[in-house]
Amino acid sequence: MLWDLYQQYRIEQLDRQVDGVRDAAAAMEGFADLRAAARLDDKVNRLALICRAMFELMQASGAVTEEQLKAKIVEIDLRDGQADGKITQADSRSSSRTKAARSRSGRFRIRAVFGSM
Repeated sequence: MLWDLYQQYRIEQLDRQVDGVRDAAAAMEGFADLRAAARLDDKVNRLALICRAMFELMQASGAVTEEQLKAKIVEIDLRDGQADGKITQADSRSSSRTKAARSRSGRFRIRAVFGSM
């Protein structure tokens, strides 16, 4: 009987430890999700900065007006048949000569793609 009480006590202790480990694992998953969201937010902000800089350079040179940019955005958005403010993978493989490429350091750089020039 004493042995049974001791065994029950140990089982309850182990159950509490397992619960603690599960809680810690769930918290770690939450932190991983937060870190992933923060990295994604950083990437979006970096791309927004790059897009803004490119537009301002083109606008300053007189090559593109804001109205032309808006019209092109709508045109590209409608390529998949839906005006949803998104670009599909097929649309992103257009025939443009520049691509945003990820360098090994994880930062984005712009690289020209020169076909057969």
